[in-house]
Amino acid sequence: MGLRKLRVGVSLDRKCRKEKLGEVKAMHIIPPVVALVAVVVWNISQRDSVSDEEEHGRELRERISGTRSAENERRPGAGERRASAGGSMAGGSEMDWADFSNRMIEAEGSSRVEDLEELMEMNERVAKMTAEEIIAALDEVASLELEDEARVSMEELLVESLIEADPEAALMKFADRIHMEDDEVGWQMSFAFGAWAGEDTAAAVAWFDQQISEGLFESKTLDGQSEARMDFESELVGILLATDLDAAGGRIAALPEDQRRDVLEMIYFEELPEQAQQGYAKLVRGLVPEDERAGAFTNVASALVSEDGFEGVGKFLDSVNATAAERVVSSREAANSLMLEIADERVITRSDVETMRKWLEGQAPGTADKVTGEALGDAAQDGGEFGFAAASELALEYHRSSGNDDVLVAFLESYAAQSNLEQALPLADNITDAKRREDLLRRLK
Repeated sequence: MGLRKLRVGVSLDRKCRKEKLGEVKAMHIIPPVVALVAVVVWNISQRDSVSDEEEHGRELRERISGTRSAENERRPGAGERRASAGGSMAGGSEMDWADFSNRMIEAEGSSRVEDLEELMEMNERVAKMTAEEIIAALDEVASLELEDEARVSMEELLVESLIEADPEAALMKFADRIHMEDDEVGWQMSFAFGAWAGEDTAAAVAWFDQQISEGLFESKTLDGQSEARMDFESELVGILLATDLDAAGGRIAALPEDQRRDVLEMIYFEELPEQAQQGYAKLVRGLVPEDERAGAFTNVASALVSEDGFEGVGKFLDSVNATAAERVVSSREAANSLMLEIADERVITRSDVETMRKWLEGQAPGTADKVTGEALGDAAQDGGEFGFAAASELALEYHRSSGNDDVLVAFLESYAAQSNLEQALPLADNITDAKRREDLLRRLK
């Protein structure tokens, strides 16, 4: 796994959320040295080493464990970094960027502890550069004759550091790349905008609105949707939800109705403070088309259950006085999401299912049997630790104990059943309702 992939993709859940909407968006912008910690740990954990290398690896893990807090203590704030431009270049302009890029690419493909240590040191040097030094380095890199992979890696590393040091400067320098397809720098500009809006909301909003009026965010597609504008709006609304709910609502209301839910779902909901989460629910109920409102809560449930389990989802639903329909779709999504997460790591147990069913009965009475079948089927579809045979056993067990065909029907309607027809078809014989059994078999075959 390359460092560049980790720098952009440490928080994979957000990308998955965007991909559900048919879009692509970068992950959280994090200090490159913090992301490097992840890649070092990953590489160490993946390789088979002799005893002395294992000991070296253990020592490196101990060093890494304190990297984030130590780096945060050493690193000057954004304002300090901007103000220090007249001082030492911290190795910035003195660095041989062609050599740096070659060494970085070599180290990214290595599992040697020494190479990974060097990679960390290289990234730490970049993390200490001022905004002016980073911009100068970007200009120098642009002038070099580098291979595409090396250029992309260098640009991305430097741009991420620039966003951290001075998000406004990053946006001003690369605004012309916002609409470039498959451009990883343009890909990150909504995050630069979000960081700038967090520092100076009024200035960021004024710039954004001016660019909208001048056509920078006009749609380039036949469906009339500007993905770039939706990215930027989601960053801004996420900030405004915590500071000015009326302004946040105004921005959502100004969008076409078919884009409102999408923009709201791009917001990293679990990072919002509780009051902002309640404001989010208010915007969904007031501004999202009526037939999409309940469904909009599924995004919230999926995010919260991953962070805080069923308790977190229930707490949110209570705090916003969720309707019965909102509880049904939210609890169903939470159950499916959590079972999928468990199945990625280990076999789902009866205890897991019992916990899920008990919670479902409290949130959405009468749905536990159907959701049990759906959740077991979905959890078995990815070929992880929890296979179709184990899922079938649990589905049959709960079908027998509940006497409700909903369990098996929902289970056999899953993609996992479609992919395991030889095993799935005999299960249908257990469905007691002849008509439902015949209808299901017809669909399966």
